[in-house]
Amino acid sequence: MVKSEKIPTALTRRNFIKTLGASSGALAVAGLSATTARAAAPVPDKWEMEADVVVAGFGGAGACAAIEAAAKGASVILLDKAQVPGGSTRLSGGIVYAAGTKLQKQAGINDTPEAMFKYLMACGQGRAVPELVRLAAERSAENVAWLESLGAVFPPDLLAMSGMEAEPEYAAVTPPTKRGHRVKGTGSALFEVLNNAVKAQRIIRVVMATRVTRPITRPAPANGHCEVLGVKALRGRREISIRANRAVVLSTGGIMSGTESLPWLKDYSPDVALCVPAGALSATGDGYRVGVYCGAALKGLNSAGYLPSVFFPGDSMAGIVYVNIWGLPNIYVTREGNRFCDESGFYVLVSEQMIAKKATTAYCVFDAETIKQASALVPKGIEITRTIALGLDVANPDKEVQADRLWKGNTVAELARKMGLDAAKLEETISVYNANAAQGKDPAFNRKKGLAALKTAPYYGLKINVGIVCHNGGLSINPKAQVLDTYDDVIPRLYAAGRDSIGLFGSRYIGSGGALSDLLTFGRIAGMNAAQEKPWS
Repeated sequence: MVKSEKIPTALTRRNFIKTLGASSGALAVAGLSATTARAAAPVPDKWEMEADVVVAGFGGAGACAAIEAAAKGASVILLDKAQVPGGSTRLSGGIVYAAGTKLQKQAGINDTPEAMFKYLMACGQGRAVPELVRLAAERSAENVAWLESLGAVFPPDLLAMSGMEAEPEYAAVTPPTKRGHRVKGTGSALFEVLNNAVKAQRIIRVVMATRVTRPITRPAPANGHCEVLGVKALRGRREISIRANRAVVLSTGGIMSGTESLPWLKDYSPDVALCVPAGALSATGDGYRVGVYCGAALKGLNSAGYLPSVFFPGDSMAGIVYVNIWGLPNIYVTREGNRFCDESGFYVLVSEQMIAKKATTAYCVFDAETIKQASALVPKGIEITRTIALGLDVANPDKEVQADRLWKGNTVAELARKMGLDAAKLEETISVYNANAAQGKDPAFNRKKGLAALKTAPYYGLKINVGIVCHNGGLSINPKAQVLDTYDDVIPRLYAAGRDSIGLFGSRYIGSGGALSDLLTFGRIAGMNAAQEKPWS
C-alpha cells in the first residue's frame, strides 16, 4: 500500500478556480466550459492504470457504483485518498430513508413513494430537483431490498420516524410515517456489507492512498464539451494517469467543514463555514474540483445536514448532542445567557435557529437529575456515552470535568462563572424557565418534550456547536447521474453520486437516512450507466 501524503495545496478559492480564466469567481464555479476545459489535463502518452470505469471515492456511493458497474461486466478501478475506505458512510448511524418497503408492510404501515416524494420536496424548499427526488423516492424500497440481498439486516424494532415528518409544517404535507430503516450494527456494518460485495467482484481493483486531482479530457465535437477520458491522481508525491475506457464516477464525499475546506466554504457556503465537522474529514471537495474543471455546475450551496454537536479538545471530529433526542431536561443558552429556541425540536430546526440567532457556539445547561435520567437509559440499550452527548461519560461526570469537557457548579451562579457567562443573567433565565416548566408550559418557545425544571444541584454545562454530517450541495446531475453544465448539457463520460452530486437534496436536510438513501440511488445508477458507455479510442 502506498503511503498517503498530505496534499500541499489547500482548497482555497484561488486554487479551486485557478486557470479557469473567468473574471468572476462565482461565474467560474458555476462552470463556463469555454474556460474550464483548459484546466483539465491533456491525453498523456502513457497510462499507469486502466479500467472501463474509474470511481473516485470509496465510501458508500463509490462502493455502490463499483458493484453495479462490475455487475454489468465492466472492469473498475476504485480509488480513495484515505488509508481505510468507508468515508462518512462508515461513521453514520446506518439509517436508510425509504418508503413502501417490506419492513413497513410487515409493521402495518401503508406508505408510498409518492408520500415520500411530497415530504422530500417540502424539505427542499424550492431548491430540490423534482426529477431526482422522485427517482430517489421510487427506488428507495428496492435499495433496501438490494442491501438485504447483499447481507444487510434491518431489525423491525429499529424502524423509526427519522425526519421532521411530525413537525406541523410537514405533517400538513403528508401524514407522519416511519421511514428510517436502521441496519443492525449501524453504519460500520452497512459499509462492511458493501465492502464485502466489492471484494467479491474480481474485476474491481481497489487503490487506496490515491487522491484524484483533475480530469483528463479531449474535445468532444458532438456537443462542444470536453469528454472525460480518465483522471490524474496523486500517489504519494507522484501524479499518475488513470484511463477510464468508458466513464469516470465522482463520489469523493463532497465537502466537509475543516481547515483545508474553510476558505472555499467562506466564499460559497458561508453558513456551513461556521460549523464544525461531524463527518469524514477526507471530504475536501476533490469531486467538485474535477467537475468544475470540466465545466460542471454546482447546486444547493450554503446548506448542509446540520445538528447540535460537541467538539471536545483534542478531537478531530464533532459528535452529536443526544440530550434532547432522549427528551432529557436541559436548556440551550447564548453567550449572553439567554434561551433562543425550543431545545427539543428536530435537530435540523434547532441548528438552523443556532445559525439564525448567531449562536453557532452555544451552551447546554442541565442538572444532577438529568444525569440520573441519562444513566437510566443504559439498561434500555443506550450506551452511556450516547446519553447526553457522543463521547461524554456521564457515569463519571467528575472525570469529564477534570478533562475540561464539562463544567460543574454547586449553584447556577458558580456554574455560570466557570463557563464565562453572566451569572445574574443565567440565574434569571433558569428561574423563569423553571417557573414555567413547573406549570407545564413554555411561553417563549412552546417546548413540550423534556420540559422539566432544573433545580437539583450540582449543575452542569457543556459547550455546543453546529456540526455538519454532510454538505447538501454538489455537482448538478440528471436522472442518469450524468454531470451537467450550467445549461443542463451533459458532460460526456462524467458521472457523480453521493455528496459529490446534488442528488435528492435541496435547502433543508431531510433527516437521518437521507444521505444513505441518496447515495444508494445515484451511486447504483451512476455505476450502471457508466458501465454501458461505449469505449473511446
